[in-house]
Amino acid sequence: MKSLDMKGPFSLESKDVDDQVDKKSAGNYALGIKNKKGNFIPRYVGRSDTNVNARIKNHIDSEYPLFKFSYAESSKEAFKKECKNYHDFVKSLDNDIHPDRPNGKDWKCPDCKKFS
Repeated sequence: MKSLDMKGPFSLESKDVDDQVDKKSAGNYALGIKNKKGNFIPRYVGRSDTNVNARIKNHIDSEYPLFKFSYAESSKEAFKKECKNYHDFVKSLDNDIHPDRPNGKDWKCPDCKKFS
């Protein structure tokens, strides 16, 4: 079974983001809903190369009521995890395009080798 490997889900509200995502760091997140069985269904995956708290807050007032997150050791690790999460859950996601690399980086997607 595929896993986002993130903490949560939490309510996508400013106070909950601040309470849960309490350090400034690169990281990953997923926005989503719960199904009838109460399982989190990711609908959008993303990352921040510098501050995952601020990036998650950009989605407050979106159609997604819940979020999950994880910290990353570096922007490269956040990119790799975002790619993995994208490929693992692409069938349920509203993301229209493959995750992009940070400007100036030549990293390749570890799953599909995009940017080869």
